[in-house]
Amino acid sequence: MREATSKPPIRVKVAAGSSRAHSLYIAPTLRQYRFELFMKTFALIAALFLAPCAFAQTEIDFLQAGRDYTNFFYAGNADEIWMNLSPGMKKLFGEPNGILGMRLQIKGERGDETDVIDEHIVLQGEIVLYQRKAMFQKNLTPMMVQWGFDHDGHVVGFFIRPMPAEESHFVDYKDTAALRLPFKGNWVVLAGGRSLAENHHMSTVDQHFADDITAIRHGRIFSGDGTRIEQYYCFGRPILSPGAGTVVSVTDGIPDHPLHASFDSPAAGNLVIIDHGHSEYSFLAHLKLGSIKVKLGERVQPGQKIGRCGNSGDTTVPHIHIHLQNTPVLFKGEGLPMQFHDYLANKKFVTAGEPVQGQIIRNKHRD
Repeated sequence: MREATSKPPIRVKVAAGSSRAHSLYIAPTLRQYRFELFMKTFALIAALFLAPCAFAQTEIDFLQAGRDYTNFFYAGNADEIWMNLSPGMKKLFGEPNGILGMRLQIKGERGDETDVIDEHIVLQGEIVLYQRKAMFQKNLTPMMVQWGFDHDGHVVGFFIRPMPAEESHFVDYKDTAALRLPFKGNWVVLAGGRSLAENHHMSTVDQHFADDITAIRHGRIFSGDGTRIEQYYCFGRPILSPGAGTVVSVTDGIPDHPLHASFDSPAAGNLVIIDHGHSEYSFLAHLKLGSIKVKLGERVQPGQKIGRCGNSGDTTVPHIHIHLQNTPVLFKGEGLPMQFHDYLANKKFVTAGEPVQGQIIRNKHRD
């Protein structure tokens, strides 16, 4: 989830151990989610191929080369880039249109580059890296633009991805609020945990410990061919308050978009923010259009229905996004670890814990 521009009609109110059979289905589900999310978040990471020669005789201005190729990319000048790609990079892109596709994806997801914060050259073995720290229209945090060159100036690597977040100040934080899972039944964790490999949110500051979770039945997250959002088991399922608190923000009016469709709306989609006290605020995002049942200023109890799971905002598949942070403002604040209480993870009881990618979780009592 990340920030994006919005259009009416959006209404916002803000106040002062699984079985083998299961694993056979879950593995491709998670691989698909990781791949789609990887492409959405990181655009593309190209492997760097080591060049066989040293740089002793080189007189290339790699700083200027990095600037030039970045400008070619932004301008959609794929042919200029293609003619100087290494064989490995050409195989990766397939054809010049592959470069154009990457450009269109990044422009759609991140917008245009708005500012260059820093740029420099790094020698990594026999590869020269041009690294550029820059801001983009739809990102509140910097992105890294990187080109890799061999000793002849051929492009051997390229990516644009978020800058790694600094280490959280709240690694050892223990929640004051007693939180419970915000749903009934079995759900599988698509993104969760404390490593970037299992939780893409770790690259952010405000959503550092966030979870993405979707419903699962008999090892599957959808019925049929999974081409429609209504086929996903989580879609339309009740989402519950994770703890006692007061509703401090309600955003509704955002449509649930079809799978793989581009979105032009706030990244969180339909959203409820709850103040649990002690500067602990839970964010429940991607709710179904028109499903929110709570009102601004309403006092809610654990397990109280607040809305239904949807596919609004920046999503790859229908799911609920939940995170805890120390301010009630989306994209402004620092994420806090969420310790859910009294739940089952892969059929094992957890008194208090943080869900991890791939786990099938549910509240302790059958519901």
